[in-house]
Amino acid sequence: MSQKPHPYSEEVNPTVFAIGGGVSWLVATVFMLLMALPPLLEHIEKIRHGLWSETPAGRLLSWSPVQSPLLDHLHSVEKGMDRSGYCVALRQEVQEKLVVWAGEGNRKVVMGFEGMFFYHPDLKALTGYGPLKPEPYSVMKDPEQGKLAAARDVIPVFAAQLKERGIDLLLVPVPLKPMIYSEYLNARETREWITHPDAPAFYESLRKQGVDVLDLTPALSKLRGERKHIYYLEANSENREIAKKSEEALKLKKEVFLYQDTHWSVDGMSEAAEQVAAYVKKNYPKHFSVNNERVIRAVDGEFRSSTGDLVKLLDLKTPSALFGDEEQFVKMISQDTENKHSPIVLLGDSFVNVYDDPSLGFENLKKPEERIHAGFAQHLSLQLQQPLDLIAMNGKGSTGVRQELAKRPDSDIRSKKLVIWVIAARDLLLSKSAAREANIEWGNVTFNVKQNSDAPVVEINQTLVIEGKLTEKSKNQELNGTPYRDALHTAVYDVEKVTSGALDAKQVLAVQWTFKDKQMQPSANAAVGQRYRLTLVPWETKKDMQTINLQDDTTLFGEQRWFVEKLEELK
Repeated sequence: MSQKPHPYSEEVNPTVFAIGGGVSWLVATVFMLLMALPPLLEHIEKIRHGLWSETPAGRLLSWSPVQSPLLDHLHSVEKGMDRSGYCVALRQEVQEKLVVWAGEGNRKVVMGFEGMFFYHPDLKALTGYGPLKPEPYSVMKDPEQGKLAAARDVIPVFAAQLKERGIDLLLVPVPLKPMIYSEYLNARETREWITHPDAPAFYESLRKQGVDVLDLTPALSKLRGERKHIYYLEANSENREIAKKSEEALKLKKEVFLYQDTHWSVDGMSEAAEQVAAYVKKNYPKHFSVNNERVIRAVDGEFRSSTGDLVKLLDLKTPSALFGDEEQFVKMISQDTENKHSPIVLLGDSFVNVYDDPSLGFENLKKPEERIHAGFAQHLSLQLQQPLDLIAMNGKGSTGVRQELAKRPDSDIRSKKLVIWVIAARDLLLSKSAAREANIEWGNVTFNVKQNSDAPVVEINQTLVIEGKLTEKSKNQELNGTPYRDALHTAVYDVEKVTSGALDAKQVLAVQWTFKDKQMQPSANAAVGQRYRLTLVPWETKKDMQTINLQDDTTLFGEQRWFVEKLEELK
């Protein structure tokens, strides 16, 4: 077939653009050097300091089939490269320019109007396939996704497990910021609050399966319209300036959420505690009794400030130069709010822990590790005038807290009457794939059938030093994918030698750091099959660490836990 002539040949630009072979090689060489030089220099620097195992090449070559599947190992190496110094510097520099020049966030943070930030998974929880509609099959998706459990399947099973033991379940979904403040994303939005279209039907389906659901969204949306102050100072000749400020304060409205954080404000949290307490008193009056011997009360209060977890997720080089702190007046409650023998169990996530766990912000700068005692659990206990059996873990509100409860001896479980499960609505409303991207796991739990714990009683101040082989290790949580600054994981060690202290067990279940203050810790790189010397203390002694995000994939059930204070590899 003969080729037809170009119909507009007279308009064709006859100029030919070309570069010679030598210039092409020069450009390609310079480009490759620019790409290869930063990682090469980082490898050289770490090798100089004896840190070969922390380099991407070192981590890649350290793999063996007994440690983990090859695909998981490659993902781990890839994430490690994201934390390399040159990657961090480049990413932070570009992100700061995007924030300043374009008002753009990143894959985790959406910047709304008037300085209000949103968590991207929260937005996904309002759209998409959601909690009821199954996602279509696609060959492009991870085949493991089909094996994932969904909230709609797991929650009724958990409720039935509790009912079998004579325990009622109250599920309390905590609304997300875009549900209450949608107009800060869409200026045309006029509804009081929004949610996923399938949320009402989902909650109703749970109720029909024996799960009591208390949705706080309507109540918290009304809080926005309430005045923050109801008293003002009358002006006279001596106090005109102060009185003017007092009158201006009357115009302020209560905020339900913090502007730069995923969590609720103190006002929002207090309102939620009042709503839950009123519901429990009305619907479960036989499950709680006021202890007249010990009164729970507010003991202190002060203004505290925090930058906000969403600012931290922006991963900026100098966040303090761009954003200030948010201030809240926190009301501390007496320390009589927790009792493991209480008939009421409170399961929760970081919404329960904020204003109590200092790692989430609002810490005492003079004692940054000290618990605040001003969180949801403390305020709910105050409203009920009864201590609570608290199990709350940051980022583990879906499955982790239920696992912690299920591991207890059967006699302890059957002494409970009511489980109040406070959980972020995103965990409930996200589809399977979106939940997995947000590091949310749903899975059924197996309750311990043993009447009493087989774990030996240990001295509370006991310190052990052992030598052993790492036989099982929970997966590391993603550093950049979570708003939490700290994370832990569990590991199982076969005991080969006890060099200090007394221990009869052949294995120990250890809790050790994954990352701390957003810095990966050496214990995160501990490898199955390697031998280590461990300095251990009872996990029960680490009261201030109980709320930290803990990944537990191990198969040991109901064993005594130990915290790894020091880990040394043995050759």
